[in-house]
Amino acid sequence: MKRTKKLLALVLAMVMAFSLMAVTAAAYGAEEHEHTHVCSEETIQPRLPAVRCPKCGTVMDAWLGPNAAGETCLKLRCPVDGTYDELSW
Repeated sequence: MKRTKKLLALVLAMVMAFSLMAVTAAAYGAEEHEHTHVCSEETIQPRLPAVRCPKCGTVMDAWLGPNAAGETCLKLRCPVDGTYDELSW
């Protein structure tokens, strides 16, 4: 039993050592990232803030849209009671 545990420990140590070498070799061979339209700043949108409803306390639905003046604003609507608000963006 003692010999089996030692042999198993040796095998597991070898597997771990080989896996670490494989990860290091893969990272070494990685090429530089090429920036395309997928990762450009035009396609990356900022996170919308989580705003709680002042009446019931649930998180309001948020989306960006134009206000009455045509400017972009953050529109908020409570899914429970329908409270609606607009914040300048």
